[in-house]
Amino acid sequence: MKVESFIRKHGFACAIAATIVLVLCVASARAEESAVAKAAAWKIGDQLSLAGLLYSQGGEEENVKELLDSVKPLTDAMKIEVKPFPPRGETPAETYAAVIEYLIKGDGAEIGRKIGEQFGKNAGLLFEISVKSNLLILLYEPGNDQGIGSVIQARCNEIGLPNNLWLDVVNAVNGKASKDEVKNAVFKMHDDVATYLNQQVQ
Repeated sequence: MKVESFIRKHGFACAIAATIVLVLCVASARAEESAVAKAAAWKIGDQLSLAGLLYSQGGEEENVKELLDSVKPLTDAMKIEVKPFPPRGETPAETYAAVIEYLIKGDGAEIGRKIGEQFGKNAGLLFEISVKSNLLILLYEPGNDQGIGSVIQARCNEIGLPNNLWLDVVNAVNGKASKDEVKNAVFKMHDDVATYLNQQVQ
């Protein structure tokens, strides 16, 4: 899959991002209950995982940096450190494996754990859903989603995310849709969830 296929429009308005930073900076000790933290967690998971996909594909460092820089105001406000991606391996497969490990078990996953601890379970799960759904772009093959579809369904149900925001992805995976169809469903899900969470902030 070409690097360009990971690039999409992001429905996350700059004004909302600025609002999130402002609210996080002045939030009370109960910030974990806020819609702001949930929207920020989704955005961070989205951009971090897309940056990881680009990096694993050998994408231009400027493009990877741009994605990471887009959430730096949020991670700074939340006092969350984003550690560098692992060194690229000798083969693309080694790099893929290292980046996936980073995102689901390593330093990337640690970001989600910290968000969950500091801003509430739902925010942490939104980060996880955002990361793992983007991984479908890389890992999905018709008839084999590496178990990601069931994780998305379970986590979305657990936090009460409206079905219309994510069910198309699960249905596409379960229906053994093409890679492009699943990719497009993931992109739509990410935009729809971001819009929904932003509306909760407003």
